[in-house]
Amino acid sequence: MRLYLVYLVERIANAPELGVKLKKSYKIIVSDSAKTDIKENALWHNKQQKGLGKRFTQSIKECVKIIQLQPESFQVRYKNNRAGIPDKFPYLIIYNVNKDSKTISIIAVFHSSQNPEKWKS
Repeated sequence: MRLYLVYLVERIANAPELGVKLKKSYKIIVSDSAKTDIKENALWHNKQQKGLGKRFTQSIKECVKIIQLQPESFQVRYKNNRAGIPDKFPYLIIYNVNKDSKTISIIAVFHSSQNPEKWKS
């Protein structure tokens, strides 16, 4: 369902003949530790099955697009941080929204079975 939503939003955004112009109003900032989380998990998934790391990364990207378009669509889970949930992978994308600067900071990406204290340190 989410994949279809992303597809529709991108299709409308890239269809000037419809007279609709969507702009991504929030800038995404990905922390170095979140980038490392994504790379390490993609490598791990690729070791389990060829191509799975790419599907994992794509799932993360699609979830980030939804976060960017609808930053408050996911619930607050840890203090002022929200947790996006990508399709088909049991991971959490921890992020916070700064409405004043129109930025979304992605803090961590980790497996939902891990202790959330991991990314706080």
